[in-house]
Amino acid sequence: MKRTLILLIAVPALAYGLSLITDNAHVWKGLRQCYLRGYKNAQVDDLRFQDTRTIPASQHPRPWPLHGRFDDTQIPEDVLDSTRNWNTVGLAVIHRDSLLINWTSDRIPGADTMRTNAFSAAKTLAALAIGVAEMDGLLAVTDRVSKYLPRFGKGAAADLTIEHVLQMRSGIPYGENYKNPLGFMAKCTYGEDILDRLQDYTVEGTAGIPWEYQGGNTLLLQEILLQVIDEPFGSWFHRRIWDPLGAPEVAEWGIDNAGHERNYCCFYTTALGYARLGQLVLDSGVVEGDVLISPDFIQRMTTPVGPLADGTEIQHYGYQMWMGHHKGHAFKSMQGLHGQYVVIVPDLDLVAVRTGFYRPKGKLREIDRDVYHTLDMAISAVEGQYSNTN
Repeated sequence: MKRTLILLIAVPALAYGLSLITDNAHVWKGLRQCYLRGYKNAQVDDLRFQDTRTIPASQHPRPWPLHGRFDDTQIPEDVLDSTRNWNTVGLAVIHRDSLLINWTSDRIPGADTMRTNAFSAAKTLAALAIGVAEMDGLLAVTDRVSKYLPRFGKGAAADLTIEHVLQMRSGIPYGENYKNPLGFMAKCTYGEDILDRLQDYTVEGTAGIPWEYQGGNTLLLQEILLQVIDEPFGSWFHRRIWDPLGAPEVAEWGIDNAGHERNYCCFYTTALGYARLGQLVLDSGVVEGDVLISPDFIQRMTTPVGPLADGTEIQHYGYQMWMGHHKGHAFKSMQGLHGQYVVIVPDLDLVAVRTGFYRPKGKLREIDRDVYHTLDMAISAVEGQYSNTN
């Protein structure tokens, strides 16, 4: 009995000590937050496990005006069946600056107030913050990263620009496997001192190629921004974007032990909160005549990377934002794990949001297939096909 008790104490202690020595102590938080809940990676309802910085509601809120067809537009049962199959939490459609659809699940407890994890849709918010800094003259996206972070002043890294980082073509091999519990992204998502983890990485090969989608690039944008502002990343975002945007919704942003935002993910708000950010992009950074972000920056942000020196052609990505075409409409989108979408369709004056636990797998023209399903839902609503249906 005594031996068994010793083993029960010693084995966990040894495992914990080994995790510290090997820089894998994050796995314990991952176990609690993710794996012991039956998930292979983070989920949208993990806010309660996070240390966060609160992003308060705006001091001057601008509630959405209701669309003229708001009361008549109901989502058909066949569409609802799909949303339920994939545990959709919320759907929102904004048409011509007015709220057309505001749907939350009747099957998920607390869905009507749930602030869900944006996952990689938050990457776009990092780009917006860089746009504010550029408008203020604090930096330019054409600047070399070494101007702000001297460790990039040697070798191939000396050619690295902020624009390269924005466009996911830094040439830095961070890795992007969220299912690897010992990988870079798991250590950032569940671990501490996340900006310190960037220090040992640099450009390998040539700055600017290849295009490779990695959350480490978004973290690097935060490190650059912190060299030119005198407050935390989330506080800057609140003061310069969220508050003047007029968001009535409270948001949260996950932070590490040093108070640094996990800014490649871990932004939490409602579907309507995400819709406001999409509307900001749709309106070229202008809110009721106030320029929050330069329209020129928004134009560059939503322009495809284009041809690269390695012979590839990147037409689906800009500055931390995806883009494509569907049924004759050009669209821009913020995309996150499990199907967190903010889709912007300029020619229809439309913003569509979907949040949820799962999504259909697969991509079409480099874009998640479910983005097109979300677009179909929103376009049908805008065209009046859902009016007076059950």
